[in-house]
Amino acid sequence: MPAEKSRFVVSADWVEKQLGAPEFRIIDASWYLPAHNRNGADEYAAGHVPGAVFFDQDAIADQATGLPHSLPSPEFFAAELGKLGIADTDTIVVYDGPGMFSAPRVWWMLRVMGAERVYVMDGGLDGWKKEGRPLETDLPEPEPTVFKVAFDRSRITSFAEMNEIAAKGGRQIADARPAGRFTGEEPEPRAGMRSGHMPGARSVPAVSLSENGHLKDLPALRTIFAEAGIDLARPVVTSCGSGVTAAVVTLALESLGHADNSLYDGSWSEWGSKADTPVETGAAEPLPATSHGPISAHVTRLEMTAPPKASLPVPVNIQTAIMRTHEIPLPFYRFLHRQVGARWHWYKRLRMTDGALKAAIHSPKVTISVLYVHGAPAGFFELNQESDDVVELSYFGLFEHALGLGIGKWFLLQALYTAWQLNPRKVTVTTNTLDHPRALQLYQQFGFSPVETFEAMVEPFSEAELLQMIRRDAAAF
Repeated sequence: MPAEKSRFVVSADWVEKQLGAPEFRIIDASWYLPAHNRNGADEYAAGHVPGAVFFDQDAIADQATGLPHSLPSPEFFAAELGKLGIADTDTIVVYDGPGMFSAPRVWWMLRVMGAERVYVMDGGLDGWKKEGRPLETDLPEPEPTVFKVAFDRSRITSFAEMNEIAAKGGRQIADARPAGRFTGEEPEPRAGMRSGHMPGARSVPAVSLSENGHLKDLPALRTIFAEAGIDLARPVVTSCGSGVTAAVVTLALESLGHADNSLYDGSWSEWGSKADTPVETGAAEPLPATSHGPISAHVTRLEMTAPPKASLPVPVNIQTAIMRTHEIPLPFYRFLHRQVGARWHWYKRLRMTDGALKAAIHSPKVTISVLYVHGAPAGFFELNQESDDVVELSYFGLFEHALGLGIGKWFLLQALYTAWQLNPRKVTVTTNTLDHPRALQLYQQFGFSPVETFEAMVEPFSEAELLQMIRRDAAAF
């Protein structure tokens, strides 16, 4: 089974097929460090994707900060994007030269300013050229338009906020600079700047997140963050040398469904240039020892005795399909379970033998339906008809990449509609304090009422145990 890819990344093949489509816009966001010996504007003039406009990251910036390419004011950004013929409602694809270097920065800026349909082209212009795709040298004269800003301040971390985080913690820091600059073993490319890292930071080099200009698949990204000591269940601030490659880390986080993140715009250009900011050298602090053994969970059982009254429209601009399975293959079922439930400690089904699992999920009383978004698996729900009167919603959830699409409530409603089509007197569900923190609230919102609570012990998976399961099921495909 192909590994999951980021929903924010599009292929060059897809981009080429969209050329000339209405409300489809392309941005060349190429920007380089002096050491690269490349010039984005010159390369754009020499040949670019047909219809692309050039986004000068040093010009569309706040020039008053004294820092390189700082995020500009919303008003200035809107005016400049309007001149480039780009509206906030357009479908926008951003690319750079090598791929996954400077394009994610403009992807992030557009999203901070309120654009929603923004993507990064895999492989960059270098890959586009290598594949012999069309180029043009004409400089476009786009018709000016209006970019309406919806500025999201929460996506930016200021120096004052960064200072407090470094002093007190509370948010994880993911540093995108190369490892040598993080440890202080290599000098910074900007003169007069100390090497090292902020207290508590973890090293997540931007270059580790892509290969040949292509963002790595979601399982690989998840592994990189885990090995760096970044907990995807907690808030993260991304940082780098000057705020550009930090956005590569942001792109990777968002691709994994991580929404509580922000970017330190001043990054090391600001932090490392000050004389009084704390700087540490060497490797990141060792990860705290992981405790093994059962975890206590507070369990709540809920019931609903009438079909839900809520009605929600099908999500707009998202291709969805819900398909009921028939004798679902065991490796595919375990894949669904890991993708949805590993972070919530769903363990019973995964620890079953093949025989026991087959007996459980191929029972005529059990129905399993899989959600597909844009053709890829994105979630599932499982129903168990315990008796003529009772149907249990045994499992329900979304993959990480589907979180934040605004489809969770709609998908739950489809699961409940399916349950009530079996004509029970009541539908039950069980959740606990290890589940998604809003699970209990969501179930109550849709008409469930708590009927019982109790304490239970959950035996978590070890990394080795999960890896063994993944390898076993991968071999079965």
